[in-house]
Amino acid sequence: MAADLYPGRVYRACMWRPAVILLVAVLLCSAGCVAPALREPTITLSGVAVEKIAPGSIDLSLRLVVDNPNPVGATLARVSFDVYFFNDGQWVFLAHAEQEGIAIRPGGKTPVTIPVTVDNLGLVQGLLRGLADGEVTLRVSGSGVVDYSVATFEVPFDRTVEVRPGQA
Repeated sequence: MAADLYPGRVYRACMWRPAVILLVAVLLCSAGCVAPALREPTITLSGVAVEKIAPGSIDLSLRLVVDNPNPVGATLARVSFDVYFFNDGQWVFLAHAEQEGIAIRPGGKTPVTIPVTVDNLGLVQGLLRGLADGEVTLRVSGSGVVDYSVATFEVPFDRTVEVRPGQA
C-alpha cells in the first residue's frame, strides 16, 4: 500500500542498490592494490653451541634468527643447511640438517634452534681435537623458504663462527 502512495520512492531505492553494490565491489577490488608489497625476510645464524659430547657423536645446537619485516606472520616452510669445520687449512663437511613448518611471527624476529648430530667418528675426533686446542671454526651455509601463502621467498644464509667448549 505504501508503494502505491509513493511510487517514485520505490523506484529510486531500487536504482541505488546496484550502485551501492558496484561501489562496494570496486572498493574491495582496489583494496588489494593499496596493500604494501611484501618485503623479503632475512635469516641469520646467531650462534652454535656444543650441547653434548659422547664417544661417537657430538650434538650441536644451531641458533637462527628469522627477521620478518612484514606485518603478517609466515611459515618457515623449510630450512636446510650444511655445517663445515676448518681443519688443516680446508673446509671439511661435518653434517647436514633440515627442519620444516616453523611459525614466524609478524613484524619482528623469531629465534629458531635446530639440533644437529655429528656421528662420523673421524669427524668427531677432528672436532674434539680442535675443541681441545681452544676453539673450532665452523661454517654454516644454507637457505630457508619463508611462505606467506600469497608469496614465497627463498633466503640464503652463510656464516662462519668460532665455537669454544662450554660456549652457549
